[in-house]
Amino acid sequence: MNLEITLSMLFFAVFFYLLSTIFKTFKAPKLFTDRAIKQLNYFALLNLIAAPLLFLTIDIFIMQKQQIGNILNYLLTFLLGIFLLFIVAIFKRGYQVQNENDLTI
Repeated sequence: MNLEITLSMLFFAVFFYLLSTIFKTFKAPKLFTDRAIKQLNYFALLNLIAAPLLFLTIDIFIMQKQQIGNILNYLLTFLLGIFLLFIVAIFKRGYQVQNENDLTI
């Protein structure tokens, strides 16, 4: 039980840290930057790969459940990761347009 809580707290600490860095980049004068794209990419990968693996590890190995109980957690983190990948693609295009615009001025 303690390992489950520790792993969950560690995951959510990383989750909220990455979320706070993304919000900080939104307050910057230039929105479309390499740093913003990287932070969004890390956050997307965290939700696509790390979260489902962590939930599976907790359910199967730590809690020793025979069935995957809360499929909603897996689905929500996966959908958030997919949505963030779309946002990353938009930010990459915005970064290209911003660089082209800076070169023409």
